[in-house]
Amino acid sequence: MARHRFLLQTRTADLDWLGHINNVVFGAYLQEARMEIIMRWRGGLRHESQDTVVARVEIDYREVLYHRPEPVAVDTWLERIGRTSYVFAHEVREPDHDVVYATGRSVLVQVDRESLAPTPVDDTLRSYLEQFADDGAAPVTG
Repeated sequence: MARHRFLLQTRTADLDWLGHINNVVFGAYLQEARMEIIMRWRGGLRHESQDTVVARVEIDYREVLYHRPEPVAVDTWLERIGRTSYVFAHEVREPDHDVVYATGRSVLVQVDRESLAPTPVDDTLRSYLEQFADDGAAPVTG
């Protein structure tokens, strides 16, 4: 499957005192894109005995993003899936051309609800996530 594209409208509340989108807000943009993917799987990742926690988020800022009426795209794809964790890669970018405002990675870990110990990614979740592996094709808005 192609990368998943989430179109996001910037808000005036996202601005910093310099008039551009605050760097802290980019983490929320990545979360919104991840959650659109995650909520399609059984309505989320919280289930009878497991939860999903975010273990790490990295963001590299490439260009200044200003508030504007047109949405910005957040492309998200599965970079890697391990035994107990998986990694989403992200690009915050212009929808119609090659300007990339930020790139990022999010590491999510499956944990036992009671002990919070890492637990294996079950086969149904693994199968669902694998459809988001980047195949180099154009992004699919969903």
